[in-house]
Amino acid sequence: MHPKIIRKLRRNLVLRFVFTHSTSAGTPPATGTGTLQINLGDVNDNAPYIYPTSAKMCEDSKDLNVITLGAWDKDLHPNADPFRFELGKQSVSDKSWKITQLNNTHAQVSLLQNLKKANYNLPVLVTDSGKPPLSYSADVTIQVCSCKKGKVDCSSADAPHVSMAVVLIFTLYSLFCKFSA
Repeated sequence: MHPKIIRKLRRNLVLRFVFTHSTSAGTPPATGTGTLQINLGDVNDNAPYIYPTSAKMCEDSKDLNVITLGAWDKDLHPNADPFRFELGKQSVSDKSWKITQLNNTHAQVSLLQNLKKANYNLPVLVTDSGKPPLSYSADVTIQVCSCKKGKVDCSSADAPHVSMAVVLIFTLYSLFCKFSA
């Protein structure tokens, strides 16, 4: 059988039966019936994915704000969950995050200390239970915002993006005025 067909059959994970019936043209004619059974097993050929890859969180670690991350895998049991979540390498000065396993498919990210309002990229690694296990690493973008009385204000965390837009517009306007004169 062609390798591409075998890989496709493995992904479908179906039990296939082929029934054959043969008759000879001899004297006396003879017949035969047989069953071919093919059992296909799943292989761990897909790494898990992390979701969501962006979230918002309050700057005050006392608010006990957490982000729930999930993972999924195209493979089937036993090559998918339970997943193992880990934080990727953080700089020594930025040990502000903690990840806690919730169940087989989800984990929580929480703050260990107060952070200033800004956008942070948190490296997260998720590993499946296949043999051999496959891992996927993603940067989860966390927007740390100010939160007062249940209201979330992320405007100051977006400020660098807005100011860059203003600088770009001002530069284009200046160039336009220079060349039109």
